[in-house]
Amino acid sequence: MLATEGYCVKCKAKRQIKGETQVVMKNGRPATRGTCSVCGTKMFKIGGGPSKSVKKSTAKPKAKAKAKPKAKAKAKPKARAKRR
Repeated sequence: MLATEGYCVKCKAKRQIKGETQVVMKNGRPATRGTCSVCGTKMFKIGGGPSKSVKKSTAKPKAKAKAKPKAKAKAKPKARAKRR
């Protein structure tokens, strides 16, 4: 247990995170997940994780798609003459 401190939204104060686990978000940044030691609400703290021990993906970035030529503007229909 690392005894990380985070902000509890329910208590509206900084509290110790109980049962914390190190996670990696979709964008690759480290985060800590756990529960509040007082009220038991879920807590999530971004950053401060094991950034060196987590391997970044070595996948090559996808190539950008070529820009498609713009479609020609359609001709506006002619206005009809009003009947009387």
